[in-house]
Amino acid sequence: MTDQQPAMAPDDVAQAGRVRLAAWLTAEAPGPDLGATPEELADWPAYQVEEFLVFVPPGFANLIFLLSDHGISSFAPSEQTLEQAIAAARPQP
Repeated sequence: MTDQQPAMAPDDVAQAGRVRLAAWLTAEAPGPDLGATPEELADWPAYQVEEFLVFVPPGFANLIFLLSDHGISSFAPSEQTLEQAIAAARPQP
C-alpha cells in the first residue's frame, strides 16, 4: 500500500469500522440482498493510516476502502496510490 507498512488497526476500532463499512456497502448496493454484514467483512484487514481506516478485501481486489470521521470512499490501487486517494478523500477547504 505504501512504502512503509501501515499499522494494523486495533481490533475494536477495526470492528467498529466494519460495522460502518457494511452499512455503507449495503446502502450503496443495487439490491437489498447485495449488501454486506460486518461478519462478511471479518477477514478484511484494517490498517490505520493517518486519520483513515483502510480496508483491503482479501485476495485480488482492485478496490480499497477508506473510512474517516468525514466519510467513506473507495479507490482502485491500479489507478491511484494510497497517498493520492487519501488526499482526494480529505475535505476540501
